[in-house]
Amino acid sequence: MAWIKLFNREVKLRPFVLSSTLRKIRGKWRDGKYTGRITITGSVEITNGPKHAGPYKNHFVNNALQALMYILLTNFSYYTLTSGHTMYIAPLNPETMYIGSDTTTKTTASMTALVNPIGTAPGRGPNGRNNSMANLANGSAVTYSATWNPGTVSGTIGEMALYGSATSTYYTGSLPELTSDLNMNSGSVMLSRLSVADGDFSAFTINTSYPLVIAWTIQFLFA
Repeated sequence: MAWIKLFNREVKLRPFVLSSTLRKIRGKWRDGKYTGRITITGSVEITNGPKHAGPYKNHFVNNALQALMYILLTNFSYYTLTSGHTMYIAPLNPETMYIGSDTTTKTTASMTALVNPIGTAPGRGPNGRNNSMANLANGSAVTYSATWNPGTVSGTIGEMALYGSATSTYYTGSLPELTSDLNMNSGSVMLSRLSVADGDFSAFTINTSYPLVIAWTIQFLFA
Protein backbone atom coordinates (compact mmCIF):
# COMPACT_ATOMS: atom_id res chain seq x y z
CA MET A 1 0.00 0.00 0.00
CA ALA A 2 1.14 3.56 -0.65
CA TRP A 3 0.05 7.06 0.22
CA ILE A 4 -0.70 9.44 -2.67
CA LYS A 5 -2.21 12.91 -2.83
CA LEU A 6 -5.72 12.79 -4.25
CA PHE A 7 -8.08 15.80 -4.31
CA ASN A 8 -5.67 17.74 -2.06
CA ARG A 9 -5.79 14.98 0.57
CA GLU A 10 -3.43 12.16 1.46
CA VAL A 11 -5.20 8.92 0.54
CA LYS A 12 -3.97 5.36 1.05
CA LEU A 13 -4.43 3.41 -2.17
CA ARG A 14 -2.93 0.44 -3.95
CA PRO A 15 0.28 1.23 -5.88
CA PHE A 16 -0.13 2.83 -9.32
CA VAL A 17 -3.75 3.93 -8.76
CA LEU A 18 -2.94 7.19 -10.50
CA SER A 19 0.44 6.39 -11.99
CA SER A 20 2.00 3.94 -14.38
CA THR A 21 5.56 2.73 -14.82
CA LEU A 22 7.08 1.35 -17.96
CA ARG A 23 5.57 -2.04 -17.14
CA LYS A 24 2.15 -0.52 -17.87
CA ILE A 25 3.07 0.54 -21.41
CA ARG A 26 1.40 -2.13 -23.51
CA GLY A 27 3.52 -4.30 -25.75
CA LYS A 28 4.63 -7.84 -24.80
CA TRP A 29 3.21 -11.37 -24.71
CA ARG A 30 4.38 -14.01 -22.24
CA ASP A 31 3.01 -17.52 -21.76
CA GLY A 32 0.19 -16.69 -24.16
CA LYS A 33 -0.95 -13.70 -22.08
CA TYR A 34 -0.64 -10.01 -22.87
CA THR A 35 1.54 -8.47 -20.14
CA GLY A 36 1.78 -4.90 -21.39
CA ARG A 37 5.56 -4.71 -20.93
CA ILE A 38 8.16 -3.28 -23.27
CA THR A 39 11.77 -4.36 -22.82
CA ILE A 40 14.77 -2.58 -24.33
CA THR A 41 17.81 -4.65 -25.32
CA GLY A 42 20.82 -4.20 -27.60
CA SER A 43 23.21 -6.51 -29.42
CA VAL A 44 26.54 -6.20 -31.25
CA GLU A 45 27.99 -8.24 -34.13
CA ILE A 46 31.58 -8.00 -35.43
CA THR A 47 32.79 -8.86 -38.93
CA ASN A 48 36.46 -8.78 -39.94
CA GLY A 49 37.00 -10.47 -43.30
CA PRO A 50 36.16 -14.18 -42.86
CA LYS A 51 35.73 -13.75 -39.11
CA HIS A 52 32.27 -13.10 -37.71
CA ALA A 53 31.47 -12.97 -34.01
CA GLY A 54 28.31 -12.29 -32.04
CA PRO A 55 25.75 -11.18 -31.49
CA TYR A 56 26.88 -10.07 -28.05
CA LYS A 57 24.72 -8.47 -25.38
CA ASN A 58 25.53 -4.81 -24.88
CA HIS A 59 25.48 -2.92 -21.58
CA PHE A 60 23.65 0.40 -21.50
CA VAL A 61 25.06 3.19 -19.32
CA ASN A 62 23.40 6.21 -17.73
CA ASN A 63 23.79 8.41 -20.81
CA ALA A 64 21.76 5.94 -22.88
CA LEU A 65 18.91 6.16 -20.39
CA GLN A 66 19.08 9.95 -20.44
CA ALA A 67 18.87 9.91 -24.24
CA LEU A 68 15.77 7.70 -24.16
CA MET A 69 14.12 9.98 -21.61
CA TYR A 70 14.92 12.99 -23.80
CA ILE A 71 13.09 11.35 -26.70
CA LEU A 72 10.04 10.88 -24.48
CA LEU A 73 9.98 14.59 -23.67
CA THR A 74 10.87 16.28 -26.96
CA ASN A 75 10.34 16.29 -30.70
CA PHE A 76 13.33 16.11 -32.99
CA SER A 77 14.10 16.62 -36.68
CA TYR A 78 16.52 15.27 -39.29
CA TYR A 79 18.13 17.83 -41.59
CA THR A 80 20.00 17.03 -44.82
CA LEU A 81 22.82 19.36 -45.82
CA THR A 82 22.63 18.47 -49.51
CA SER A 83 18.92 19.09 -50.02
CA GLY A 84 18.48 21.68 -47.29
CA HIS A 85 15.22 20.10 -46.18
CA THR A 86 14.04 18.85 -42.82
CA MET A 87 12.19 15.70 -41.82
CA TYR A 88 10.08 16.53 -38.76
CA ILE A 89 9.87 13.41 -36.63
CA ALA A 90 7.66 13.21 -33.56
CA PRO A 91 8.58 10.49 -31.04
CA LEU A 92 6.37 9.52 -28.09
CA ASN A 93 6.39 13.05 -26.67
CA PRO A 94 3.17 12.62 -24.60
CA GLU A 95 0.86 15.59 -24.90
CA THR A 96 -2.17 14.96 -22.73
CA MET A 97 -4.35 12.49 -20.84
CA TYR A 98 -7.97 11.46 -21.01
CA ILE A 99 -10.18 9.59 -18.57
CA GLY A 100 -13.10 7.22 -19.11
CA SER A 101 -15.75 5.25 -17.25
CA ASP A 102 -15.37 1.72 -18.69
CA THR A 103 -14.62 -0.94 -16.04
CA THR A 104 -15.00 -4.20 -18.00
CA THR A 105 -12.74 -3.96 -21.07
CA LYS A 106 -9.13 -5.08 -20.75
CA THR A 107 -6.34 -3.36 -22.67
CA THR A 108 -5.15 -4.95 -25.91
CA ALA A 109 -2.19 -4.12 -28.14
CA SER A 110 -4.46 -2.93 -30.95
CA MET A 111 -6.47 -0.52 -28.77
CA THR A 112 -6.36 3.09 -30.02
CA ALA A 113 -8.79 4.92 -27.72
CA LEU A 114 -10.60 4.71 -24.40
CA VAL A 115 -13.71 2.54 -24.48
CA ASN A 116 -16.03 5.11 -22.89
CA PRO A 117 -14.28 8.49 -22.54
CA ILE A 118 -15.63 11.16 -20.24
CA GLY A 119 -16.48 14.07 -22.52
CA THR A 120 -16.52 14.20 -26.29
CA ALA A 121 -14.14 11.59 -27.78
CA PRO A 122 -11.25 11.20 -27.26
CA GLY A 123 -12.24 12.80 -23.94
CA ARG A 124 -12.24 16.00 -21.91
CA GLY A 125 -8.59 17.08 -21.77
CA PRO A 126 -6.95 18.52 -18.65
CA ASN A 127 -6.78 22.23 -17.92
CA GLY A 128 -3.07 22.06 -17.24
CA ARG A 129 -0.10 19.76 -18.02
CA ASN A 130 3.50 19.48 -16.89
CA ASN A 131 6.43 17.18 -17.76
CA SER A 132 9.52 16.47 -15.66
CA MET A 133 12.54 14.16 -15.52
CA ALA A 134 14.28 12.59 -12.53
CA ASN A 135 17.43 10.55 -11.97
CA LEU A 136 16.96 7.34 -10.00
CA ALA A 137 19.51 5.17 -8.19
CA ASN A 138 19.22 2.54 -10.95
CA GLY A 139 17.87 4.47 -13.90
CA SER A 140 15.76 7.46 -14.92
CA ALA A 141 12.10 8.44 -14.88
CA VAL A 142 9.85 10.90 -16.67
CA THR A 143 6.57 12.06 -15.15
CA TYR A 144 3.64 13.57 -17.03
CA SER A 145 1.17 15.46 -14.83
CA ALA A 146 -2.35 16.49 -15.81
CA THR A 147 -4.79 18.64 -13.81
CA TRP A 148 -8.53 19.04 -14.30
CA ASN A 149 -9.98 22.05 -12.48
CA PRO A 150 -12.83 21.52 -9.98
CA GLY A 151 -16.11 20.78 -11.73
CA THR A 152 -14.66 20.34 -15.23
CA VAL A 153 -15.07 16.54 -15.21
CA SER A 154 -17.46 14.31 -13.29
CA GLY A 155 -18.50 10.68 -13.01
CA THR A 156 -16.74 7.42 -12.18
CA ILE A 157 -13.24 6.77 -13.49
CA GLY A 158 -12.60 3.22 -14.71
CA GLU A 159 -9.92 3.86 -17.32
CA MET A 160 -7.39 6.50 -18.28
CA ALA A 161 -5.04 7.00 -21.22
CA LEU A 162 -1.77 8.74 -21.99
CA TYR A 163 -1.82 10.40 -25.42
CA GLY A 164 0.97 11.84 -27.55
CA SER A 165 2.62 12.03 -30.94
CA ALA A 166 4.15 9.10 -32.79
CA THR A 167 5.83 8.76 -36.15
CA SER A 168 3.48 7.85 -38.97
CA THR A 169 6.13 6.24 -41.21
CA TYR A 170 8.76 3.57 -40.62
CA TYR A 171 11.99 3.57 -42.61
CA THR A 172 14.43 0.73 -43.14
CA GLY A 173 18.07 1.20 -44.04
CA SER A 174 19.51 4.69 -44.31
CA LEU A 175 17.35 7.79 -44.01
CA PRO A 176 16.07 9.01 -47.39
CA GLU A 177 17.33 12.06 -49.23
CA LEU A 178 14.63 14.69 -49.00
CA THR A 179 13.41 16.85 -51.85
CA SER A 180 10.90 18.73 -49.68
CA ASP A 181 10.07 19.13 -46.02
CA LEU A 182 8.34 16.03 -44.68
CA ASN A 183 6.22 15.94 -41.54
CA MET A 184 6.06 12.40 -40.14
CA ASN A 185 3.84 13.30 -37.19
CA SER A 186 0.81 11.00 -37.06
CA GLY A 187 -1.01 13.33 -34.69
CA SER A 188 -2.04 12.64 -31.11
CA VAL A 189 -2.54 8.93 -30.45
CA MET A 190 -3.07 6.75 -27.40
CA LEU A 191 0.25 5.50 -26.08
CA SER A 192 -0.78 3.69 -22.90
CA ARG A 193 -3.91 2.81 -20.92
CA LEU A 194 -4.68 2.12 -17.26
CA SER A 195 -7.91 0.26 -16.46
CA VAL A 196 -9.98 -1.27 -13.71
CA ALA A 197 -10.58 -4.29 -15.97
CA ASP A 198 -6.85 -5.07 -15.95
CA GLY A 199 -6.73 -4.80 -12.17
CA ASP A 200 -4.58 -1.65 -12.34
CA PHE A 201 -6.67 0.37 -9.87
CA SER A 202 -10.11 0.55 -8.25
CA ALA A 203 -12.87 2.64 -9.83
CA PHE A 204 -13.69 5.85 -7.98
CA THR A 205 -16.12 8.74 -8.30
CA ILE A 206 -14.65 12.18 -8.96
CA ASN A 207 -15.22 14.71 -6.19
CA THR A 208 -16.01 17.80 -8.26
CA SER A 209 -15.20 20.12 -5.36
CA TYR A 210 -11.49 19.45 -5.82
CA PRO A 211 -9.03 19.35 -8.71
CA LEU A 212 -8.31 15.97 -10.28
CA VAL A 213 -4.56 15.41 -10.66
CA ILE A 214 -2.99 12.42 -12.44
CA ALA A 215 0.78 11.84 -12.44
CA TRP A 216 1.88 9.25 -15.01
CA THR A 217 5.47 8.06 -14.50
CA ILE A 218 7.53 5.98 -16.92
CA GLN A 219 10.74 4.48 -15.58
CA PHE A 220 13.77 3.16 -17.43
CA LEU A 221 15.68 0.97 -14.98
CA PHE A 222 18.80 -1.12 -15.10
CA ALA A 223 17.86 -4.77 -14.47
